Amino acid sequence: MERLRAPFRRHPIAAYVVLVWAISWGYWIPMALRGEVVTPGGYITHHPGLLGPLIAAFIVTVLADGRVGSIDLLQRMLRWRVPLRWYLMAAMPFVMFLGTVALLAVSGGDVPTFEELGQFSGLPVMAFPLLVLLVLIFNAYGEETGWRGFLTHRLLERHGPLATSLFVAAAWGTWHIPSFFIIETYRQMGLAIIPMMGLGLVSGAIVLTWIYVGSGSSILIVALWHLTLNFSSATTAGRGIPGAIVWTGILIWSILVVGGWLVADEPTTRPLGSRLRDGTLLAVLRSPLGRLLHGMTVIEYRGRRTGRLLKTPVECVHEGDHLVAYVAHPEQKQWWRNVQANPEVTVEVDGRALSGQATVHVGDDPEAADDLAAYVRSHPRVGRDLGLQGDGTIDPDELRAAARRAVSVRIELGPAPGR
Repeated sequence: MERLRAPFRRHPIAAYVVLVWAISWGYWIPMALRGEVVTPGGYITHHPGLLGPLIAAFIVTVLADGRVGSIDLLQRMLRWRVPLRWYLMAAMPFVMFLGTVALLAVSGGDVPTFEELGQFSGLPVMAFPLLVLLVLIFNAYGEETGWRGFLTHRLLERHGPLATSLFVAAAWGTWHIPSFFIIETYRQMGLAIIPMMGLGLVSGAIVLTWIYVGSGSSILIVALWHLTLNFSSATTAGRGIPGAIVWTGILIWSILVVGGWLVADEPTTRPLGSRLRDGTLLAVLRSPLGRLLHGMTVIEYRGRRTGRLLKTPVECVHEGDHLVAYVAHPEQKQWWRNVQANPEVTVEVDGRALSGQATVHVGDDPEAADDLAAYVRSHPRVGRDLGLQGDGTIDPDELRAAARRAVSVRIELGPAPGR
């Protein structure tokens, strides 16, 4: 048993993704090979395959985390004691649908009927309460227990919400591929389904991550959101304008969520454009793409007036046991003034957070010229901006004169904070 558990403990995320493909695709691909097509209100169903994420989540959790992990997953599936606003968030897709229906009724448009609301893709027509229950079990809980309750939950332990959402959207989208060949509405859209589904899944993953975190990791709440979305889009009533409006609403919702994430660590006194710019850089630097941005780091420091922890992306040169950052247009920036007042900082180097002791060089500081020379060697454009040659053969007198006009920050690196 220990040999069986070992790979699941070492690689739970990879194990989950492989298992969810194997389980769901094992049901859907034979359907596609037989030429079966899923229609609203029909008896040919793809719903057993929708249980793949739930089954895979429990298999990996049992093998990787045992009884404790399994109980935690079950508890999050039933977590209903959350603030009322999260139930309202869960209902929003259907609220958008009802709002669209009301506008169609007022404007004389084609209003969907209650009978059409009961024609759900892959399920026969039945009593509406029973239909809701089946969709909640198979579609909502079947997917959300895996995508949010397992995968999002695990990824958030190591990554930020945006990077987590994008990874989950990629896995979620790949998982859907066989369904493009068996679900009638997907087949009718042809190749247009690829960008629309991709953008929809990214938007949905972002909103669902936000709801999952905000509701205290309640799988129930995200399952209810998924339930209301499906009745707004996966029924005959959701075709056409209602479904398009709901899709657009969730896209806008996701943009607002991302904007909130990006500026979450930025002081509200800063201009919104600057907060979004720095927040975007922070998100990129903390994602796998951050390794492509050589010479950039994130510095965390305390505000000299508020004492609040702040973060700023900066361009720097890494030399041995220290970093050197050049402050362009220092009169327009405050971070170096905060660091000057509170020199104990934390910087992120090669994906690791390290403590640091900062020294701000201003004016005739004797070490300023050496640090500026190191920076100019790596960033010749800075040398040109300061009137220096920037190729390693700078005149010492010109360098000292330039250092007196510039502001640079030297950070001596230490161990990871708390060690």
